[in-house]
Amino acid sequence: MKFKAPFLVVLVLVTLLFTAGCSSSAPQQTGSPSGATPIPTLAVSTTTLPTVGGGSAQPGPTDTLPSATPVSVSVEKAGTYSTTIITTFDGGKGMSAVSKIDVRVTRSDGSVVTGTLRPLKGESLELEGTRGTDRVEVIILMNSGSSYKVVDQQMPFKTRG
Repeated sequence: MKFKAPFLVVLVLVTLLFTAGCSSSAPQQTGSPSGATPIPTLAVSTTTLPTVGGGSAQPGPTDTLPSATPVSVSVEKAGTYSTTIITTFDGGKGMSAVSKIDVRVTRSDGSVVTGTLRPLKGESLELEGTRGTDRVEVIILMNSGSSYKVVDQQMPFKTRG
């Protein structure tokens, strides 16, 4: 009988510790007239990663998305004499299954630039390439946790002539 009381006290304390760990201590944002919590958005980020020995400029194999979740992504250089590489999410029937889209550009000088694209139809991401031929990889991450490399191609610099 003497063991029940200390055991119950320890059990209550452990339960309180676990409950306290699950609550959010993020600061509340002000300015919302209804007091509703704003929906978090995935920020578009661009980072330049220095690479030792440079990244590979040769494209590799790509994956095929499951037939139940088709989506489309397009990649192009901005225009003649432009080094900007534009990646656009075109949407599709499976767009609700996409959590994010990672874009990686391996420049002709060996440096790597990455960015994240939100899975919203018409959303685009601009990354700076070079005046050479750059490699572009687009990886779609699904809500299930699986990922698919849907684009892996070289993007040559466009000139007139």
